[in-house]
Amino acid sequence: MSKILVTLDYEELEYCAMSGARRNIRAMQKDRKPRDKTSYSKQNWWQSNITGVIGEYAVAKSLGEHWLDLEADRGGFDVLSYQVRSTENKKPSLAQRPNDDLNHIYILAQVHKHRVLIHGWATGYEIQQLGAPEYNAIRLHHDMLNDMSLLPHPTIYTAQVTEWERPDYQ
Repeated sequence: MSKILVTLDYEELEYCAMSGARRNIRAMQKDRKPRDKTSYSKQNWWQSNITGVIGEYAVAKSLGEHWLDLEADRGGFDVLSYQVRSTENKKPSLAQRPNDDLNHIYILAQVHKHRVLIHGWATGYEIQQLGAPEYNAIRLHHDMLNDMSLLPHPTIYTAQVTEWERPDYQ
Protein backbone atom coordinates (compact mmCIF):
# COMPACT_ATOMS: atom_id res chain seq x y z
CA MET A 1 0.00 0.00 0.00
CA SER A 2 1.31 3.42 -0.93
CA LYS A 3 1.30 5.77 2.04
CA ILE A 4 2.76 9.24 1.98
CA LEU A 5 5.07 10.73 4.63
CA VAL A 6 5.08 14.53 4.79
CA THR A 7 7.63 16.42 6.87
CA LEU A 8 6.77 19.96 7.96
CA ASP A 9 9.34 22.56 8.93
CA TYR A 10 8.99 24.73 12.02
CA GLU A 11 7.59 27.72 10.13
CA GLU A 12 4.88 25.51 8.64
CA LEU A 13 4.05 24.08 12.07
CA GLU A 14 3.80 27.57 13.54
CA TYR A 15 1.46 28.64 10.72
CA CYS A 16 -0.70 25.54 11.32
CA ALA A 17 -0.80 26.13 15.09
CA MET A 18 -1.88 29.75 14.65
CA SER A 19 -4.47 28.78 12.02
CA GLY A 20 -5.85 26.04 14.28
CA ALA A 21 -6.14 28.47 17.18
CA ARG A 22 -7.88 31.04 14.93
CA ARG A 23 -10.24 28.30 13.72
CA ASN A 24 -11.14 27.51 17.32
CA ILE A 25 -11.71 31.17 18.18
CA ARG A 26 -13.98 31.62 15.13
CA ALA A 27 -15.97 28.56 16.23
CA MET A 28 -16.41 30.06 19.71
CA GLN A 29 -17.47 33.42 18.24
CA LYS A 30 -20.12 31.64 16.18
CA ASP A 31 -21.10 29.51 19.19
CA ARG A 32 -20.34 26.31 17.25
CA LYS A 33 -20.34 23.13 19.26
CA PRO A 34 -18.37 19.98 18.48
CA ARG A 35 -20.40 17.53 16.40
CA ASP A 36 -20.14 14.71 18.90
CA LYS A 37 -21.48 14.72 22.44
CA THR A 38 -18.14 14.18 24.20
CA SER A 39 -17.77 16.31 27.31
CA TYR A 40 -15.56 19.37 26.96
CA SER A 41 -12.95 18.01 29.37
CA LYS A 42 -12.42 14.91 27.20
CA GLN A 43 -12.44 16.37 23.70
CA ASN A 44 -9.14 18.30 23.48
CA TRP A 45 -10.96 21.01 21.55
CA TRP A 46 -7.97 23.33 21.03
CA GLN A 47 -5.59 20.51 20.20
CA SER A 48 -8.00 18.85 17.77
CA ASN A 49 -8.29 22.06 15.71
CA ILE A 50 -4.51 22.43 15.51
CA THR A 51 -4.03 18.75 14.67
CA GLY A 52 -6.74 19.08 12.02
CA VAL A 53 -5.00 22.00 10.35
CA ILE A 54 -1.63 20.18 10.41
CA GLY A 55 -3.23 17.22 8.62
CA GLU A 56 -4.97 19.44 6.06
CA TYR A 57 -1.75 21.37 5.43
CA ALA A 58 0.23 18.13 4.91
CA VAL A 59 -2.36 16.70 2.49
CA ALA A 60 -2.34 19.95 0.51
CA LYS A 61 1.45 19.90 0.42
CA SER A 62 1.47 16.30 -0.84
CA LEU A 63 -0.89 17.25 -3.67
CA GLY A 64 1.16 20.29 -4.67
CA GLU A 65 -1.47 22.72 -3.37
CA HIS A 66 -0.92 25.73 -1.12
CA TRP A 67 -3.15 25.51 1.97
CA LEU A 68 -4.56 28.79 3.24
CA ASP A 69 -6.62 29.57 6.31
CA LEU A 70 -9.50 31.03 4.33
CA GLU A 71 -11.57 31.83 7.41
CA ALA A 72 -14.61 30.77 5.39
CA ASP A 73 -16.54 27.59 4.75
CA ARG A 74 -15.11 25.58 1.86
CA GLY A 75 -18.38 23.79 1.15
CA GLY A 76 -17.41 20.87 3.38
CA PHE A 77 -14.00 20.37 1.75
CA ASP A 78 -10.62 20.87 3.42
CA VAL A 79 -8.27 20.42 0.45
CA LEU A 80 -9.45 20.54 -3.17
CA SER A 81 -12.52 18.26 -3.23
CA TYR A 82 -11.43 16.17 -0.22
CA GLN A 83 -12.15 16.08 3.48
CA VAL A 84 -9.19 15.37 5.74
CA ARG A 85 -9.49 13.51 9.02
CA SER A 86 -6.45 14.08 11.24
CA THR A 87 -5.46 12.21 14.37
CA GLU A 88 -2.55 11.76 16.75
CA ASN A 89 -3.82 8.31 17.71
CA LYS A 90 -1.22 5.52 17.45
CA LYS A 91 -3.85 3.21 15.94
CA PRO A 92 -5.64 5.50 13.48
CA SER A 93 -8.92 4.84 11.75
CA LEU A 94 -10.92 6.91 9.30
CA ALA A 95 -14.11 8.18 10.93
CA GLN A 96 -17.39 8.97 9.26
CA ARG A 97 -19.69 10.93 11.53
CA PRO A 98 -23.47 11.20 11.36
CA ASN A 99 -24.50 13.68 8.67
CA ASP A 100 -21.19 13.35 6.75
CA ASP A 101 -21.74 13.31 3.00
CA LEU A 102 -21.41 9.74 1.69
CA ASN A 103 -20.29 11.02 -1.72
CA HIS A 104 -17.23 12.81 -0.34
CA ILE A 105 -13.72 11.38 -0.30
CA TYR A 106 -12.11 11.30 3.15
CA ILE A 107 -8.32 11.16 3.65
CA LEU A 108 -6.71 9.89 6.87
CA ALA A 109 -3.70 11.85 8.16
CA GLN A 110 -1.80 10.69 11.25
CA VAL A 111 0.16 13.50 12.92
CA HIS A 112 3.28 12.82 15.00
CA LYS A 113 5.42 15.82 15.92
CA HIS A 114 6.55 17.42 12.63
CA ARG A 115 5.63 14.47 10.42
CA VAL A 116 2.31 13.43 8.95
CA LEU A 117 1.66 9.94 7.61
CA ILE A 118 -1.13 9.99 5.05
CA HIS A 119 -2.56 6.46 5.20
CA GLY A 120 -5.04 6.53 2.35
CA TRP A 121 -8.61 7.44 1.50
CA ALA A 122 -12.16 6.15 1.22
CA THR A 123 -15.54 7.46 0.17
CA GLY A 124 -18.28 7.87 2.73
CA TYR A 125 -20.03 4.87 1.16
CA GLU A 126 -16.92 2.69 1.59
CA ILE A 127 -16.53 3.70 5.22
CA GLN A 128 -20.18 2.90 5.86
CA GLN A 129 -20.01 -0.50 4.12
CA LEU A 130 -16.63 -1.69 5.43
CA GLY A 131 -16.28 0.13 8.75
CA ALA A 132 -17.46 -0.68 12.24
CA PRO A 133 -19.47 1.50 14.66
CA GLU A 134 -17.35 3.05 17.39
CA TYR A 135 -17.76 6.23 19.52
CA ASN A 136 -20.80 7.64 17.68
CA ALA A 137 -19.11 7.20 14.28
CA ILE A 138 -18.30 4.50 11.78
CA ARG A 139 -14.57 3.83 11.62
CA LEU A 140 -12.50 2.14 8.95
CA HIS A 141 -9.09 0.71 9.94
CA HIS A 142 -6.16 2.41 8.22
CA ASP A 143 -5.06 -0.83 6.52
CA MET A 144 -8.40 -1.02 4.69
CA LEU A 145 -8.08 2.36 2.95
CA ASN A 146 -7.56 2.95 -0.74
CA ASP A 147 -3.99 3.50 -1.86
CA MET A 148 -2.95 7.15 -2.17
CA SER A 149 -1.70 6.43 -5.69
CA LEU A 150 -5.35 5.81 -6.68
CA LEU A 151 -6.52 9.27 -5.60
CA PRO A 152 -7.72 11.32 -8.62
CA HIS A 153 -5.11 14.02 -7.87
CA PRO A 154 -1.49 12.83 -8.10
CA THR A 155 0.98 13.09 -5.23
CA ILE A 156 3.83 15.53 -5.90
CA TYR A 157 6.98 14.00 -4.41
CA THR A 158 9.67 16.31 -3.02
CA ALA A 159 12.37 16.12 -0.35
CA GLN A 160 9.59 16.67 2.24
CA VAL A 161 6.95 14.47 0.58
CA THR A 162 8.07 10.87 0.21
CA GLU A 163 6.57 7.43 -0.15
CA TRP A 164 6.49 5.80 3.25
CA GLU A 165 8.33 2.51 3.67
CA ARG A 166 7.44 0.10 6.46
CA PRO A 167 10.45 -0.46 8.73
CA ASP A 168 11.91 -3.98 8.87
CA TYR A 169 10.91 -4.44 12.50
CA GLN A 170 7.15 -3.98 11.93
